[in-house]
Amino acid sequence: MNKKRYTQFSDPDVFFQLEEQAIDGQLDYDEFPPEEYRYFSKLSRLGYLNRHKGWTKETCEQKQQEYKQEYREAVTARSEHSAHMKRLNAQLIRANDLSLRLNKARDRGEALDLSLQLNEQLMNEPGLARRIQSNIGG
Repeated sequence: MNKKRYTQFSDPDVFFQLEEQAIDGQLDYDEFPPEEYRYFSKLSRLGYLNRHKGWTKETCEQKQQEYKQEYREAVTARSEHSAHMKRLNAQLIRANDLSLRLNKARDRGEALDLSLQLNEQLMNEPGLARRIQSNIGG
């Protein structure tokens, strides 16, 4: 199995197989994303401790549940970060478009409106342009 193609961590059957392989010391997880790498590395260590240090199956299962919870939290954080970065990227693209339009503005009113919209995007402050326009009577 090509590990670079192994992106189906959301498939419960595949994930279970990976867990089993990690516990048995049979999984090469070196090129997995950081969250998966940490989780499967810990499972590999648990399998070692069970086989060579006499850790009980119950202790290992309890630790596995702790590690799985940490993993789920890390994946959630990664997902939230990714969503935030997508929103930020969309804002920057919109800001770039506004900047291009501002450079082509033909009158002060249009330039002011575009400048305010641009500041709103760059500062991530929805409604800024509308509030300033209403403050100055525009």
